[in-house]
Amino acid sequence: MNLVSIDFKFFIEYDANPFVLFNSKGKIVYLNSSAEMLMGSCSRKELFDITLSYAPKNFGYKKTLLDLSFGYFEFYAINVSYNNEEEIGIHLYNKPMVKINNVIHLEGYSETDINLLFEANIELFKMQYSGKLQLITDYELPKLHIHQNNFSFLIRKIFEQMKLSPSIKIKIKIKIGELIIVNGKKYPIILFLFNSNIRDRSKDKEILDIATDNYINAHFNNESIILEIPAIK
Repeated sequence: MNLVSIDFKFFIEYDANPFVLFNSKGKIVYLNSSAEMLMGSCSRKELFDITLSYAPKNFGYKKTLLDLSFGYFEFYAINVSYNNEEEIGIHLYNKPMVKINNVIHLEGYSETDINLLFEANIELFKMQYSGKLQLITDYELPKLHIHQNNFSFLIRKIFEQMKLSPSIKIKIKIKIGELIIVNGKKYPIILFLFNSNIRDRSKDKEILDIATDNYINAHFNNESIILEIPAIK
């Protein structure tokens, strides 16, 4: 097999485990899609310091088992590797976790194309928002059962926090490597990552309560909110 001809970057890019490549000065020169999500919960310097702390003494790699968490991201191990003096990489390995809710009451829930519902909320928000809004989503997301009015109310509350920000970036994707058990059945989790330069955190508790009442996990950072939504069928 001719390994030289294989595009390894493709496989790294879509790995569920975050990978970050730094140069010798600590600047990020590459990060995969999972690491992009992670960087909303930790600083570049913090991750670079960890990379250097667990780096092998000589060229090669060093795997370390440890408990490491940034916001809702939890890892059980890291692998730090380098083969020259200019670049060093860190691979973080997600901690396996299954969240269990024994009984969920689904009154008022209906089958929904989450992208269509969310984009309708974006259009309403744009009527009062003059900044730049970027949406990156997976249009192959499965339809799911959700309480549409409650979900829209939650999204409006989140947008209200960010209305003074000059830019907002939103990513929607399946959370790879983790399922949630709802009423005895396993379902994938859809991630919503909201990131803004300015965010009014005074209503975080209200947003958390709305999310929790609708079986949605919410995680907060100074500039970001992450929602974990069970893709109930």
